[in-house]
Parts: sequence; structure tokens; C-alpha cells
Amino acid sequence: MLTYPVKSLIKDPSLVIPVKESLELEPRKYNGELVEFLTPVRVEGELRHVGGWIIEFKGTLDFDVRMACGRCTRPTDLPLHSDMVQRYIADRQENESGDEDVEVYFDEVIDLSDLIYSEISLAIPMKVLCREDCKGLCPHCGKDLNEGPCDCSQEDTDPRWDALKSLLQ
Repeated sequence: MLTYPVKSLIKDPSLVIPVKESLELEPRKYNGELVEFLTPVRVEGELRHVGGWIIEFKGTLDFDVRMACGRCTRPTDLPLHSDMVQRYIADRQENESGDEDVEVYFDEVIDLSDLIYSEISLAIPMKVLCREDCKGLCPHCGKDLNEGPCDCSQEDTDPRWDALKSLLQ
């Protein structure tokens, strides 16, 4: 569960609440790309009182995904990592810190769900490559050019230039 009661932190600022979660996620689409989670999403960090009614969560996300290469469509495995810092303020308090990126918590309970799922989305790249020099697929026959050249004609000319081509002959 990603909810944590923080009443004890407000009463005793020297306390720290450790956060250690593991989330199993089903494959889903992000930015139009299917993402398969190879490992559970590991969340580690801590909640601590940083003054007034403000609680700070500082932690990390680590997980492995499989996505299709953006050039050749081969399955590509990626380890992903994200560092997170988020401040929360009680709903009954004014935000006097000047920090605009403060979330509100209610009933002395902080729910980290929105933060975690948002960070997962941000950590997943829009496109991946199986390797830096991936040659992709032939646009004519669809052969994987990483396995060698294809047999289709590579001459790709615009027929509008045919009249000028006759001048060269």
C-alpha cells in the first residue's frame, strides 16, 4: 500500500518513516509503445518532517522494462532508475514555503500513488534503440538490415526527375 500515516512525524520531527514497496505491473502502453515490466517496480525512500506541517518524501524507483526497438522492432530490455523528491503539506495549512510543487495531504495520511505512477511514466523513454548503430528495417520489403542487406532494388527515385535524368544520357 502506498499510503502512510504521518501524525507521528508531525509530533516528533526526529522520526523518519522508511518506505520500501514493490509493485507488480501488467504490460501497458506509454506514449503509444507497449511496455512490459520485467521486474517489479522497487520504491525505496523515506518520509521526514521538514518544518511546520510539511513532510518530504525522498526516494528512488528501479525497474526493468522490455520495449520494441524504434528502428527494427526487436525486443529491447532496459533497466530504468528515477530519483524522486516531493513535499506534502497538510490540507489545513497555508503554503508559506514559496515552493509551488507542494502536494496536499489529508487526514494526516500521505498517499504516494500519484507520485510513483507519474515517475514511472516519466522514466520510460519515448523510443528505444536495441543498439546505437541499429540500421532498422528496409522500407520496401521489411527485412531487418542489421542481419544484412536486402535483395530489393535500392534505387528510389522520384518520377518527376525522369525528364532531367534523360539529359544526362
